Amino acid sequence: MTPTSQQRHFRYKRLSIVLGVIAVVVAALIALATFWLPGYAKSQLEIHLSEYLQRPVTVASIELKPRTLELTVQGFRIDEKTDAAEARPVLFSFNTLHIGVSFESLKHRAPVVTSITLSEPHMRLVRKNKDQLNISDILERLQQPSDKENTASDQGTPFSISNIAIQGGRVEFIDQYENTGHTVSEINLSIPVAANINSAQENWIEPRFSAKINDAPLTIDGKLRLFTAAQEAVVAIKLDNADLTRYNRYVALPEGTHLLSGFYDSDLNLNFTQEPDKAPEISITGTTSLRQLALKNNAVATPYQTSLKKLHIVLSNVDLGNQKPARIKLNIDQALLTREGEKEPALSFAKLVIPDITINTATQKIGLGTIALDGFSTTLRRDAQGNLDLSRLFSPAGAPAQTAQTKQQVVAHIPIPARKPSRPASPVKITEKVTEQRDVAVEDTNNKNKPDATEKPWTPQLKSIQLKAAKLRYEDLSMTKVTPMIVDSLDLTLDDIDLNGIKPLQLTMQGRVNQHGSIKASGALAWSPLAADLLLDLTAVDLVSLQGWLGDKLTALLTSGDISFAGNIKAGGEPLKIQVNGDGKLANFNIFDSKNAYDLLHWKKLDINRFNFSNDPLHVDIGALYLSDFFARMTILPDGSLNLKQIIQTEKPAPPAAAVAAVESKEHGAAGAKGETPVHIAKIYLQQGNINFNDRFIKPNYRANLTALTGQIGPLYPGKSGKIDIRGMVGKTAPLHIHGTIDPFSSQLLMDIMAQVKDIDLPPFSPYSGKYVGYEIEKGKLSADVNYQIENGALTADNKIFLDQFTLGEKVESEDAVSLPLDLAITLLKNRRGEINLHLPLKGSIDDPDFNLGDIVFNAFINMISKAITSPFALLGSVFEGGEELSEISFAPGFAEIEADSAARLKALAGILADRPSLKLEISGHIDPETDYEGLKQAMLQRKVKAQKIAEETKKGIASGTLANITLTPKEYSKYLEIAYKKESFEKPKNAVGLTKSIPDAEMEQLMLTHTAITDSDLQALAENRATAARNWLVENGGISGERIFVVGAHENEDSGKKIGSKAEFSLK
Repeated sequence: MTPTSQQRHFRYKRLSIVLGVIAVVVAALIALATFWLPGYAKSQLEIHLSEYLQRPVTVASIELKPRTLELTVQGFRIDEKTDAAEARPVLFSFNTLHIGVSFESLKHRAPVVTSITLSEPHMRLVRKNKDQLNISDILERLQQPSDKENTASDQGTPFSISNIAIQGGRVEFIDQYENTGHTVSEINLSIPVAANINSAQENWIEPRFSAKINDAPLTIDGKLRLFTAAQEAVVAIKLDNADLTRYNRYVALPEGTHLLSGFYDSDLNLNFTQEPDKAPEISITGTTSLRQLALKNNAVATPYQTSLKKLHIVLSNVDLGNQKPARIKLNIDQALLTREGEKEPALSFAKLVIPDITINTATQKIGLGTIALDGFSTTLRRDAQGNLDLSRLFSPAGAPAQTAQTKQQVVAHIPIPARKPSRPASPVKITEKVTEQRDVAVEDTNNKNKPDATEKPWTPQLKSIQLKAAKLRYEDLSMTKVTPMIVDSLDLTLDDIDLNGIKPLQLTMQGRVNQHGSIKASGALAWSPLAADLLLDLTAVDLVSLQGWLGDKLTALLTSGDISFAGNIKAGGEPLKIQVNGDGKLANFNIFDSKNAYDLLHWKKLDINRFNFSNDPLHVDIGALYLSDFFARMTILPDGSLNLKQIIQTEKPAPPAAAVAAVESKEHGAAGAKGETPVHIAKIYLQQGNINFNDRFIKPNYRANLTALTGQIGPLYPGKSGKIDIRGMVGKTAPLHIHGTIDPFSSQLLMDIMAQVKDIDLPPFSPYSGKYVGYEIEKGKLSADVNYQIENGALTADNKIFLDQFTLGEKVESEDAVSLPLDLAITLLKNRRGEINLHLPLKGSIDDPDFNLGDIVFNAFINMISKAITSPFALLGSVFEGGEELSEISFAPGFAEIEADSAARLKALAGILADRPSLKLEISGHIDPETDYEGLKQAMLQRKVKAQKIAEETKKGIASGTLANITLTPKEYSKYLEIAYKKESFEKPKNAVGLTKSIPDAEMEQLMLTHTAITDSDLQALAENRATAARNWLVENGGISGERIFVVGAHENEDSGKKIGSKAEFSLK
């Protein structure tokens, strides 16, 4: 063997020895790792962990496979710390932990784990009191600082872990403090690979987690890049059917509010991106829902229960970093709010959709887009005290006020910051104490931080509201017999909404009112300040259901009635000005008297066309008013009041004396300053009217019926007298016509109304005649032609009344009857055809506080009939104008000749006597001693002068007739005066030669009158001649039988001055 070979052999031998030693060592190590190390590790693990955790720790077995670098731990268990002798409950345990390591770890000089599998881990957490868990001591120990400094580099230790899995895990949480418990079961986690070595940094880490939280399935799937320069993560979180009632004790609901049921679902995607040196970008997309949610609130004045079938929220790329506006869609299905003890909900809706909610933290605006609400229904109720009950749903119950030491409450809130924070929020460490986290959520309700006044408030924005198939119900329990007001099938759209109320929104609405009426509206509406411009169409709204709003004021029943209106309503300005323009209708209107079981008032149609109303200045303008097929039952009740006035009671409580004095003072101060009524009515049309009149004040009752009332009235407005033309029938037999002019709206009433009625049967008026004059009416007909005028407050009336075959019946005993000479009056007034013509003028002042037209007419009638005895010719004045003047005729002083004026009176008197053959006439002549004395001298002078003409014409053979027929011209008078003068026997003036001197006519007349002697017999004869002249005229010219005329002597009474005068007087018998 050469030295070289020996040397080589030595080296081989040494290598073999080394390799052998290594093999032996490795084999020994493998043997130790396989057979000794697991047992040792098991014992040491149990000892040290038990000591550290202060709880018994046991391990069933540890298996190490050095050849495949696999470690398996089985039957690991940590028991609860307890001094009890019985079996300790398990705190934490798992069935198997398997870890596989790759030899690639040597290559990469970093741990390369091929698999980590944890099967059936089980953890039992117990909350013993408010701030203590069964692992609180372990958590405190873990939070203590370590003695060794952390020298790891910022880049971290390289690693690669594959096939991470947790299988069949379970966590039990027993809350002894709240006496409840929770379970997270079927916990499974799988991560295919997680590595930060250079070759794997760009690979996605794709964890998958699933579990059941109180039987609610939860899955979390993700894709993460945590070890690249730009970190990314996409996480999908899905939770189904989470029962919220399991967490009632951990949510700080308001006091008195209880969650009865509710389930939570979510399907969310979380996207995370963070570039180097940049703030992270976090966004959420997905859906989240609440189902079968039910709450009960007993802390309000009216307890209620609310529920909803589903609340569904769709999140569209919601940026949690507040850099981009968040977009959200909200759906709510079948929400109800029901008062305690009631079956019908007070508020409900079928569906609420807000498809586009935008939250912009940069501009601090919340855009709600369009709110669509379907099937909304609510009942608004006014209680007996006048309070709206919906307000009681949100007002606290009558509990004592909280003191300053009000206990702290755990509240859940999501603050919306006024602006982005200037620095990132501090991260929350998962190792913080639970009690500290609990304290963070505690908010002192008495010491809330007030918001900074300089912070910009959040501004909500709403585009539109769409309400479909809504139902609104209003009940007023403060009034009796009130039918609920219901508006249903309501569709409402509000567009261009400005929540500040400054810019007008656009409104469109239609719905049904009280089952068969309808309402439509469209236009613009603002409320700051109030402004509106709306088109309103109200059709056939039933008034029957609204009559209860009058309370006890309505004494009758409104059994039918529909109101309609189509027009424009405008409002705005300061002070508020309101304008209403349009057409209105009140159809099928009927008021029923349930006490007496008959209709009081009804009409088929009342149309108001071109209606215009303004409150500033106050003005009402009506183009035309049509009233057709109307009926009114007017009854004078036993107390003398009118029934129609009592349909609505207007009694008011007496005002205080001071208030009355103030009002009276104001009224006196304003006396005479009454202004015009600002009402314009172009035309009123009446068609087929019927007024049924019943006077129950009279016993027996009087009834009358006005039918077929048709006509026109108008125009009516201040300063313009409108025409009236109404025709109808009284009792279906007597035609009625009312016509004329009227101005009711001026400061002074102006009226000129005429009415004619023909052939009204009089026997139905017997109740009146019996009560007031003591006789029934056996037969007769009435016709009348009346005219009433009012101007400047003065009433002037002219009543022409015609009675045909008027005959009184039996006498009636009545305390109210006046004693009247009816028989004589009828005899005086009735002509030979059985007719009575009356003329009854009236005057009065409507400004008189005691003015009563009925009293004026009745008193005039009584005065007229009373004159049958005292002044029969005054009674005849009611038949003929100037009839009172027929009681006498006048004569020229000293004469007994009938002059033209007296002849006219005698002619009228002859006509009266001719028509009344049962009347007799007495005539008495009268003289005036003073005027007739001189007058008789003049008469005798005239006779002497005329006698000369008769004598001369007789001598000539000329027939001259009677002295009364002689007429003299002025020349003839002078001629015959001189002849008569010369024939007088008294001494006459002489001329110078002793002859009778020629003197003027006046001197001759004076001398003759001076020497004329008048005796009492002459005056008596003059009076008798005057009576005889009147009698002769009536007989000869009037055609009156002399047997009916008697001349009676005059009995003058100079002391009293009665019957003194140059006249003849008549007296009817």
